[in-house]
Amino acid sequence: MKREYEEFKIRINRLVAKAAKVPEEGWVMQDGTPWPGNIVRDHPGMIQVFLGQSGGLDADGNELPRLVYVSREKRPGFQHHKKAGAMNAF
Repeated sequence: MKREYEEFKIRINRLVAKAAKVPEEGWVMQDGTPWPGNIVRDHPGMIQVFLGQSGGLDADGNELPRLVYVSREKRPGFQHHKKAGAMNAF
């Protein structure tokens, strides 16, 4: 089980690295506003969807995401007790 998890983690990390490199000015959303996750230690909870080439299609022909990342809210001064591994989800 641990070996399978490590292999899965490597595949996920490769996919994220391949998706795009972070621009110097940070990510921007479709409407041009800055992505809230640009500030690593101070951002709202968020969901990031990575669409990949040659991904699957749903019943209506819409492209399905290759990876969905869910992150919890982070605020300075709030003790989160280092729960990132348990609180974030793929």
